[in-house]
Amino acid sequence: MKKIICLLIVVLMIASVGYAQKKMNIAAKDLPGLKGNWEGIISFSTTEAGGTSPMKLEILNDTVPVKAKITINNVPENVANMFGLQTGKNEAESAEGLITSQGTIMWIGPQKNFFEVTLTGEKKINVWYFLRGMKGEGSLKKK
Repeated sequence: MKKIICLLIVVLMIASVGYAQKKMNIAAKDLPGLKGNWEGIISFSTTEAGGTSPMKLEILNDTVPVKAKITINNVPENVANMFGLQTGKNEAESAEGLITSQGTIMWIGPQKNFFEVTLTGEKKINVWYFLRGMKGEGSLKKK
């Protein structure tokens, strides 16, 4: 029994180290490689119905502050109604993206809304957001 517990602890430690290494810190020198179009899926995880929609993130420059445009397609009607969005296509732009001390890029909006990007590979980023009480995440690949 002790051997099984020790083996389980070793496996969990190895898995946690592997997971922790996936996140790569973003620095100003990385911005030229991040500039461009990123596409993937974003979730609406805190809504009653949940769901996902296709998303595009355009990083428009390679200096701080980072300018970006977000396009979310096919926003479900129940999500749109809950948070004052349009059904279908929604777009937003910000020229206020900053590199955080945690090595992410964060755009902060009014009422504590935010959108944060983490680099997880050479051509892959994860996103987290909080918008009008709704939070969720997504995964995007560079196009």
